[in-house]
Amino acid sequence: MLTQSTDFHLPDDIEPTEIIAGITAVVPTIPEASQSITLCYYDTFDWRLYRNALVLTGQHNEYSLRELDTAVTIAQEICQTPPVFADDFPAGALRERVAPILGVRALLEMACAEVTRTTYPLLNEDEKTVARLVVEEIRPSPDTTPLITLHLHSLRGYDQEAQTISQRLRDAGLSPGAETDIYRQIMAAAGKTPGGYTPKPPVPLTPEMRADEAAKQILRAQLKVIRSNEPYIAQDIDTEFLHDFRVAIRRTRSALTQIKGVFPADITARFKQDLATVGKMTNQLRDLDVYLLDEARYRALLPENLAADIGPLFAYLQQKRTAVLADVVAHLHGPQYRQIMADWEAFLNEPAPKNPTAPHAARPIIQVARKRIFKRYRQIVAEGREILENTEDHLLHALRIDCKKLRYLLEFFTPLFPPEEIAYLIKQLKQLQTNLGDFNDLCVQEDYLLHVADELPLADQQSRHTLMAIGGLVAILHQERLRVKAEFAQTFAAFTAPANSQLFEELFASGKRKGA
Repeated sequence: MLTQSTDFHLPDDIEPTEIIAGITAVVPTIPEASQSITLCYYDTFDWRLYRNALVLTGQHNEYSLRELDTAVTIAQEICQTPPVFADDFPAGALRERVAPILGVRALLEMACAEVTRTTYPLLNEDEKTVARLVVEEIRPSPDTTPLITLHLHSLRGYDQEAQTISQRLRDAGLSPGAETDIYRQIMAAAGKTPGGYTPKPPVPLTPEMRADEAAKQILRAQLKVIRSNEPYIAQDIDTEFLHDFRVAIRRTRSALTQIKGVFPADITARFKQDLATVGKMTNQLRDLDVYLLDEARYRALLPENLAADIGPLFAYLQQKRTAVLADVVAHLHGPQYRQIMADWEAFLNEPAPKNPTAPHAARPIIQVARKRIFKRYRQIVAEGREILENTEDHLLHALRIDCKKLRYLLEFFTPLFPPEEIAYLIKQLKQLQTNLGDFNDLCVQEDYLLHVADELPLADQQSRHTLMAIGGLVAILHQERLRVKAEFAQTFAAFTAPANSQLFEELFASGKRKGA
């Protein structure tokens, strides 16, 4: 039984036959027939495994999860059908490790390589196998020089023999841990850049940069996110393509609204309206995605005798989603959307005018950033204090939107300020946003469930049970909403704590703390 595997990198100036000859001169072997396989590498669109220093490979129906830097195998599983989501793996170590990382994202085939594998069982004096040395020739593409790796697999009870062989490999000039180099070469051959996509791409701002040019850099980064996700929405691989697309649209509209006076007023007004139109195209689809993703949570909230009766609701929502997705895809391929995005892209690619007419276009972006952030922060504090005196729902909804605007500003302008302090403020703001977001979601869910109950095409007997389940769910959500609302005061107090207030003052009002 195998107990441990060590991978070795083979330098270009060493032939594998030399290594095998050196080992088999002292340890006999009977090589097995070579095998050719296709080895594929998997990750999510936003490279979640790579960002966690993990590599997932598959060959036939065998899947292995390894550490990127050390090539140590963490877990292996057999899957009869290719896994798409974390739950598609059998229960076990592999699923437990990747599930929190993948979330609702699907696995994509990022790159494949042809591998020729030859195994050398290494024998002791009794002709018992003490270890296996596997030589792999990996071709990322047919016209590339193969990458050579050696894998030493020790067997239980023969650790000392395996350590001796491992030391011989090191003495011969091999270094353990080849995964990083091989991974990057295979990805490069496939035209992939690990970590190349992120929903929040960094923007290289400097404090002295003209505000209009800085704004365009921020907006071009968001356009890249929009364009990256756009073609995948129709493929319906996972719900995060639409989510990232929508967030980028929303962040774009927020930047146009909040980074004031850097573009001509008519240009700003036009594109705000155009992009609002684009956002509305996908509203219903995203709402349906959220409800369907929450199905397990909804069922868990209900008493056992009502959980099964809620089934027709989700069947109806899934059917409705199919039609709504078709409408969204038609919009994305339609002339209105294409013209909006073409005009927007053309505007962003125009050079900044030498003599701008917008009042703040030529100002240093650091001045604009400080003013906008601190003004939004003060507005949030004032609104929150009003809510403490009058906790009406509509005031909480308005505060949620303003907190989102502050979050976007902090993220847009992070490069201009000390990164650790901005990260701290964003973390504090997130806690307030979570409270307000949960409250808003519960309000929307209650209203939608009551609305959709009138749409359900149910027979009389089935209708009664399903409507009872929906009513029970609405009652549970209402109680949860009251609980979340009661937590607002404590969450708001934490956000407006003296230390946070002082940091906002020093970073954005007085300018006592300089930028990054």
